[in-house]
Amino acid sequence: MKYARWILFGVSFVYNLILGIYLRDFLVFSLMLQVFYLLSFLPTFFLLVEIKSKAMRTVIFVLLALIFCINFIYAVYCRRVFPFFTIISLTIVIIYFSAFVNDARKDALLTKIYVLILSALIIALLFSAYIFVYKQDDVSLTNGQATLWDTQTVELADEICDDCDTDEEKVKAIYSWIIHNFEYDYECEPIVQYFNVRKTLSTHKGICYDFAHLFAAFCRSQDIPCYVVDGTKYDNANYHHTWNRIYFDGAWWNTDVTFDTIQTRKRGQLYGLRSLGNNAFVEDAEYIITRIY
Repeated sequence: MKYARWILFGVSFVYNLILGIYLRDFLVFSLMLQVFYLLSFLPTFFLLVEIKSKAMRTVIFVLLALIFCINFIYAVYCRRVFPFFTIISLTIVIIYFSAFVNDARKDALLTKIYVLILSALIIALLFSAYIFVYKQDDVSLTNGQATLWDTQTVELADEICDDCDTDEEKVKAIYSWIIHNFEYDYECEPIVQYFNVRKTLSTHKGICYDFAHLFAAFCRSQDIPCYVVDGTKYDNANYHHTWNRIYFDGAWWNTDVTFDTIQTRKRGQLYGLRSLGNNAFVEDAEYIITRIY
């Protein structure tokens, strides 16, 4: 097809543009998500030039494979749905170079320079994505990984903490607001767990994963260090749970907003906030910790 390259470029470009508009609130707050969005967008620009040599196509296919892998790993490791959307854009590029580029002549010099620059940008983004997912030094204050929020979340957190002067007061205000305004969703049985702040806030329902990440989102938006902790019961490996560890008043504290949300409804005894001293990574009495992030 004579115009296949331009048709596929137009489809991919518009798709990524719409995706960016839809995710604009998140993109503003998450540098990591910006990186993964660019990894979806940049390969589209390979369609602007005629790649004629086998070597150049090989380079592009290797880069596309690396992008696919890092997106898949990010989706599984950080439990984000967004990277799966990028597969559509990558697929369009792969289809073009697989089905429509067969000429084995040499590429022009400008084409080689263009592909080299674009490839260098993609490699830099791939390295950045690796740093964000695996090598981040301080995830406690990061709007990223599995916890992601938008401007409305920050505004709500500001409102909840409006009369608070200290981090301790803010933490207790956030904790109290969640346990009194939400209920556990006993009908929720997700195949893939991921945190959707808009859905959680609009329904006022969720499971432990949702409540722990909402608590972390509120605290981190107030510049209060907060970790999300995943674990399984010592006596039941099939029982998975998620809770938080929060820093204020010179110490780390354990809190389980899910348990206390349920107990509030039952008028039972609350878990509250329990001191861990100056170590956020101590073992838990009830759960085998599988991940702290």
